[in-house]
Amino acid sequence: MVTQLALTLEHDDWANSGQATFSFSLDPQLMYFQGHFPQYQILPAVAQLKLLMDALHQLEPKLQFKGAPAIKFTSILRPNDQVRLKLSLNRATMKLRFTFYLVGPEEQVTSNGTIALAYKPAATEPQSVAQPSLEVAP
Repeated sequence: MVTQLALTLEHDDWANSGQATFSFSLDPQLMYFQGHFPQYQILPAVAQLKLLMDALHQLEPKLQFKGAPAIKFTSILRPNDQVRLKLSLNRATMKLRFTFYLVGPEEQVTSNGTIALAYKPAATEPQSVAQPSLEVAP
């Protein structure tokens, strides 16, 4: 059973324009296909969001999912499908537009939308515990 996919970064202008494109193949042994309609396997919507976040973390690991104001699933993804994922981040609003495409003679949109992001809070240093002072009486 495969738990992680190899996401190939095809286009990277993340630092300048907040745009990037990934491609990958949906391995039939991917754990998300296990038990999700055994006779007719499809990639669940939640797995698409996980793949989206995996791609995003390759570019900017400190971003985290905050919400999903708009997502539309228009077509299914199945084992062995070749997929392209386009990302576009608006840093002012912290909204990420994404589109999953089924790669073929003509790219077909399978899902798209916008998710809200936030930066993970900085890890705080542990508070030092005050040590009792030992005063020696004269």
